[in-house]
Amino acid sequence: MRKTNILIVDDHQENIDALSGLIAADDVEIFTALSAEEALRHLIDHEFGLALLDVQMPETTGFELARLLRGVRRYRHLPIIFVTAHQQNQSVVFEGYDTGAVDFLFKPLDPHMVRTKVRVFVELNQQRNQLQEHVSELQRLRVEAEAANIAKGQFLANMSHEIRTPLAAVMGFADLLSKPEYSEREKKEFIASVKRNGDLLLTLIDDILDLSKIEANRIEFERIAFNLNDILTDVEATLSFKAATRGVTLVVTKPKEPNLRYFSDPLRVKQVMLNVIGNAIKFAPNGKVEVRAEVVRGKNAGLKNQIDLVKIIVQDNGVGMTEDQSRKLFQPFSQADPSTRRRFGGSGLGLIISSQIASALDGEVRLVRSDLGKGSVFEIDLKLPRAVEPTVVKPSEKVEKPKAKDNADRFAGKKVLAVDDAPDNLTLIEMYLRSTGVDLTCVEDGRSAIDQIQKEKFDLVLMDVQMPGMDGHETTREIRRRGFEGPIIALTAHAIVSEREKCRESGCNHTLTKPIGRPALIDELSKFL
Repeated sequence: MRKTNILIVDDHQENIDALSGLIAADDVEIFTALSAEEALRHLIDHEFGLALLDVQMPETTGFELARLLRGVRRYRHLPIIFVTAHQQNQSVVFEGYDTGAVDFLFKPLDPHMVRTKVRVFVELNQQRNQLQEHVSELQRLRVEAEAANIAKGQFLANMSHEIRTPLAAVMGFADLLSKPEYSEREKKEFIASVKRNGDLLLTLIDDILDLSKIEANRIEFERIAFNLNDILTDVEATLSFKAATRGVTLVVTKPKEPNLRYFSDPLRVKQVMLNVIGNAIKFAPNGKVEVRAEVVRGKNAGLKNQIDLVKIIVQDNGVGMTEDQSRKLFQPFSQADPSTRRRFGGSGLGLIISSQIASALDGEVRLVRSDLGKGSVFEIDLKLPRAVEPTVVKPSEKVEKPKAKDNADRFAGKKVLAVDDAPDNLTLIEMYLRSTGVDLTCVEDGRSAIDQIQKEKFDLVLMDVQMPGMDGHETTREIRRRGFEGPIIALTAHAIVSEREKCRESGCNHTLTKPIGRPALIDELSKFL
């Protein structure tokens, strides 16, 4: 708590010393003046919670000084206590109150009376300061809340546009596919457009979910061994097409050491790289983006607990940013400039998500520099623990894997039960598996699934998790309780680690995340059938 400033004005130093000694306290700062002129200098430089003014002073009396103070807006309500020896003089008291006094102290001073009266005004001043601080804080929070609401409103408007644009393409081309007047070549182009825009929607939804989890501090990570150069190769392959369509030359320089293996979440590490490098490509049309990966070895080189600093420097010669735009980069629900979306597209989520993911991985994403019209340099810093080198298997010890059968009739004779409350999803699964020889049975709720398993013997169950009534977890537990020992694969739209763990605990052997593609479904069935 800040101290209360008290001003003592008296033309006798011994009176000032005596009064100062009586009111001294830890929460009080005392300023003294031997004249009105000196007092006014203090009043200009400091804020006061109480003034103790001697009435009888040469040149300017305490009353005259009080009138001066009351004429200044800043000190119009400053509590003033007059100190005087005229205890019996009513005219002096009346004049004092007329000039704005709140109280009097009469000489000779009663120490207890002095301390009590001064204490009251010190505590009132402290309460007033606290109230002002609360009001200021509330005003600050109100301004921040209004700014956040405006930003979120703009964000929702942006999201509406970003979702509706690819959705309109999906619906439009899907409608065209039903028309007989289009050629097979045109229909193939329509299908490619539907898939491309569907992928855009999926990416956008994933970004929104990631941001939601970040805001709730519930983002989850896996710890898997991976090779850094493999990640960089995947990122380069993924972004090469995007770079080519924008006329951008993408150059990725990997570390010279080939086997840099780390324990972390490779999907999240890749997500950070894709977002930052993809952002550079977006803002450097017909330009160049250079990506350079460097590794700074940890101090415990050669030991199992070594932690390396992996640096990914991303430099482009694109449009660049102003200082004001740079400050908005890593703020949620914001893009560097409202015109950015109109010119380059995008939701404005990539960098904030990447920054938060990197922070959770004990690293950071930062803007090193940016010059308007010249380009930008970003740096991704990740502190990653080294993974133990894998055991090398000699060629003579390798076991030849059996070659996978062709999809046609590869699961002939196998009985599969598909459970999903959405008929369209069941139809899609049926289309995916039509040529594989599977004997497929479809039901739309958990109770029907239990009844069906009591009637027939199935080799595998595809179980939707989110169903009304009896959900996938309850259904799986009941099926297991009734003796079904075959594999159960959970189908869920919740792409988080905790959901996969929950599925495993309820009795599922594996989890597939929606939307599910045909290759992924066939590959998963191959493992169990």
